[in-house]
Amino acid sequence: MVPVLIAVVLAFSRPSVAAGDTEQRFRALSFGRTTSDYVQFQPDDMSPFQSSFTACMWMKRAHDASNPIVLHYHPSDEIMIIIGSNGYWNSVNKGFQLTGKFPELGEWFHYAMSWVSGGTQRVYINGVEIGSTSAASSNLRLGGNIALGINEQSTKYTKYIFGGQLHKLNMFSEELSASQIREMSEAGMCSVVEEKYETRKLKWEQILTEQRYGNVTEFSPESCLPDHIKYLEARLNKTESELGLTNSRLLDTEIKLKSTEHQLQTVSTALNSTVKDLTDTETQLNKTQTELAEKNSRLKETETKLKSTLKELLTVSTTLNHTQSLLEDARRLETVSRWDVLFTSPYLNKLFTTELYDQLVNSWDMMEKFIGVNITEGLVQHFKDHHEECENCEDDYDKNGHL
Repeated sequence: MVPVLIAVVLAFSRPSVAAGDTEQRFRALSFGRTTSDYVQFQPDDMSPFQSSFTACMWMKRAHDASNPIVLHYHPSDEIMIIIGSNGYWNSVNKGFQLTGKFPELGEWFHYAMSWVSGGTQRVYINGVEIGSTSAASSNLRLGGNIALGINEQSTKYTKYIFGGQLHKLNMFSEELSASQIREMSEAGMCSVVEEKYETRKLKWEQILTEQRYGNVTEFSPESCLPDHIKYLEARLNKTESELGLTNSRLLDTEIKLKSTEHQLQTVSTALNSTVKDLTDTETQLNKTQTELAEKNSRLKETETKLKSTLKELLTVSTTLNHTQSLLEDARRLETVSRWDVLFTSPYLNKLFTTELYDQLVNSWDMMEKFIGVNITEGLVQHFKDHHEECENCEDDYDKNGHL
């Protein structure tokens, strides 16, 4: 199991590490021993470090140059940061040498340098302060490049070659205390203590993604291998656990999918049935609309006929009323006698003259005797009562019309 994990560790050491990847705690850079072996980049933003900062890193000397440079930030000729691996360079805007106080070749050690503009500059080795000096009052300028492993402006000089190994270079935008720096050193190369600081603005995991030149390679320090193996085992266990959960969720999802497919099939069948019902309903509706149109047409015809019938009925009613009037007149005429003519305006209350007599002479010759007598209702009623059936009753009246 261990050889396999070591192979995995070696495999993990080859690709670049993205910013924020936990794997960065196990990555280091190894620099070749020529002037062509270095890392150079322009940092995104150095403004957080203008008035104060702390630079921390793990390094191992592997090349005995006279003035080896690990980090060089050079925005101008007067103001710069230079950190070396043997104590010669500990500069922020002015020189500060601690030669003879650094570990020997081939030994990993923790290095930290804090600086406050116009305050104090301090250097720590393995969590212990080994020297300090007053800091220049000038703020750090912006706009320069950072070079790792070489002098940023004088790459041709071999005396500046680092040629060693570098791990977890981070810069904080504050002056860290001695206890904080000691904590980082005692936590070891493979810890992540520094990641808890929000002031960590220049990060090692970002540096690992920058452009490399010459022979600069990534690797996992041997001291980190046990921790790395434990980390990979924990990560594998976590991945297997997550895979188990994922498989369980996948099975649940498949069951839900099948259930959903069944429900979908049921809904589809119901939908097809609904569509058929809708089609039948539409057909029936069209048929009903056709029948309704026909009935409306017949209704209009019936209304026309009804209007015609009402008109005819009105005519018949008028005719009937007229007929009834005629019938009543006819019934009334059944009781009319010839004497009723005397009730009419030409005779009633008129002087009975020869002209009136001449009008009636053909029927009523007897009326000749009454010429000169007023035709009154009494006289007419007398004729009706006594002479209705008498055709030769003239002799019963005297010349003056008296019986």
